[in-house]
Amino acid sequence: MNLNDFETYFDETILVRGLDYYESGNVISLEYDGEEWIADVLGSDDYTVTVAFSDNGEILDTECDCPYDWGKYCKHQAAVLYALRKKLQSGNIPAKSKKKESLETVLKNLDNQTLISIILEFADRDKRMRNEIFLRYTKKTDSLKSAREVIRSSIDAVKRHNFVEYRDVSQATYGAYTVLQMIDDEMDSSDIMTTVSLCIVVLEEMMDLIDYCDDSNGHVGGVICESIEKIDNMICDMSPYQKDTEKIFDVIFNHAKSSIYNNWTDWRIDLLSAILPLCSNRINRDKLEQYISSRYDTTKTENRSHNYDSRQLQRLQYEIIKQFDDETAATTYMEQHLDNSDFRRNIIQISMRDELYDKALDLCLDGERKDSEHAGLVEDWRKFRYEIYEKTENIKEQKTLALELLLKGDFEYFSKLKALYKNDEWQAILQHILEKLENNPNGLYVKILIHENLKQSLLEYCKNHVNTIASYYSYLLPEYKTDVDAIFIKYIDV
Repeated sequence: MNLNDFETYFDETILVRGLDYYESGNVISLEYDGEEWIADVLGSDDYTVTVAFSDNGEILDTECDCPYDWGKYCKHQAAVLYALRKKLQSGNIPAKSKKKESLETVLKNLDNQTLISIILEFADRDKRMRNEIFLRYTKKTDSLKSAREVIRSSIDAVKRHNFVEYRDVSQATYGAYTVLQMIDDEMDSSDIMTTVSLCIVVLEEMMDLIDYCDDSNGHVGGVICESIEKIDNMICDMSPYQKDTEKIFDVIFNHAKSSIYNNWTDWRIDLLSAILPLCSNRINRDKLEQYISSRYDTTKTENRSHNYDSRQLQRLQYEIIKQFDDETAATTYMEQHLDNSDFRRNIIQISMRDELYDKALDLCLDGERKDSEHAGLVEDWRKFRYEIYEKTENIKEQKTLALELLLKGDFEYFSKLKALYKNDEWQAILQHILEKLENNPNGLYVKILIHENLKQSLLEYCKNHVNTIASYYSYLLPEYKTDVDAIFIKYIDV
């Protein structure tokens, strides 16, 4: 990338915004330190851009300290490159000089009182800086309040009319990431309660933010997942003899029950799953199981979202039993809750593994009856049933079911069905299938014609559906070149 053609390497939208920044005077300083150019750019915050390039204008390196991470270059870099090109074209090229004294060196030469005065002055100008100082250096008892202020200051900086737009969501999460980074860098690993509490502050603020932002790129969701992951890792690393186990459990458990997760079941379940290791304590286990039981009772409804919630809660109960009782008890629990399709699927697979084919078949047929209004589940149970017929070599039932599944649109069963018939039997079956599918809009009819190399039938289909010729002409050549040309002409005329 060269200073004369850098536009080629930038996203067009970023380039337009960068040019606007440059023309609006947002590049407020541009200095050369003997090795690279350093620029300050005014945006939703003040950002620093550095650029190093060779004598022929080849850009060797450029960086910006803004949080933009959707592409290689940001609008601040574009603005600075416009400013640099203008400056150098004017002939204002500074001679290489001794590298400017570093900021660290300057600060080391100052006395404590001067340093305090500088920090207070800049903290007074920059609310975010002030909040981050409090976050990092106040007593732990005040860290939660400071963390919340850091997170909110990033959100408030880009919030317009109580909404954060798509392009600003990354900056809105800057404060939350600052808190999470501080947890990694500075928190005492033994102080689990403070660390968990800080993660919960992040979760509370991000769950609030996600309701009034365009999170199409998943930035807010990413922060939420990272916070839950930190909690999960901390719990996994805890000693079973860790003090305050019940207190830590209660903090996470009470947060997970919050109404902020009512429309975000997966995150609630992730949090509850994170505290499963703490259920070796019987008091903790009883609390979680009572909650699961009460929530499951309230979700017994035909509403699909509630059914999903119920399945996830049952899965959680299964994991508790599996971890702290035994595999037999866990299997028994699944068998008692076969209304959960995940459990039914598992029990069918276990039964097939143990060659209990009659039991597996009964479970499939029962599932087909009970889930008759859910086509996807019915198809699952039928596919399991077909697998049972294969294992038990029941050819008659294989033929019947393979035909049903094929006519429902599953091409996988065409080859299976064909393999069940002798060559002299197959043509009659094939003709029956084609008659059934000829007017079916799912494309299965044409797939079979191509698979069976029935070019004459495919040609007739294309004549009756001229818009399909562009997709299928290659299968008709070279035998039907004249016919294909005629259909294409008709297609173009239409």
